[in-house]
Amino acid sequence: MDSQGRFTSEQVTILYSGREEHHYQNVGIFLNTEATKALVGWKPVNERIITARLCTKHAKVTVVQVYAQTESASDREKDLFYDQLHDVLDDIPSHDIKLINGRFQC
Repeated sequence: MDSQGRFTSEQVTILYSGREEHHYQNVGIFLNTEATKALVGWKPVNERIITARLCTKHAKVTVVQVYAQTESASDREKDLFYDQLHDVLDDIPSHDIKLINGRFQC
């Protein structure tokens, strides 16, 4: 079963998405108070990709946080991840600034 949600603790908002039964494949975004106020939406795509859209003074910014497959994953799993990431990036409005952050494997 997938686990996703949002909670605030001591002026930090945490957006997360992952697997409830396995805590090694989870991804999240931590937002301070100012970033939380700028948050206009977020999307937990799966246990390896999550996005947050922020409205800043000069532009809208979409942060894409990822936890990519490791080299030990099958080619099929890696291809699926990068196909999903490509779809996520295509869905972001073209005028947004896109920030991709996370763990990528070589």
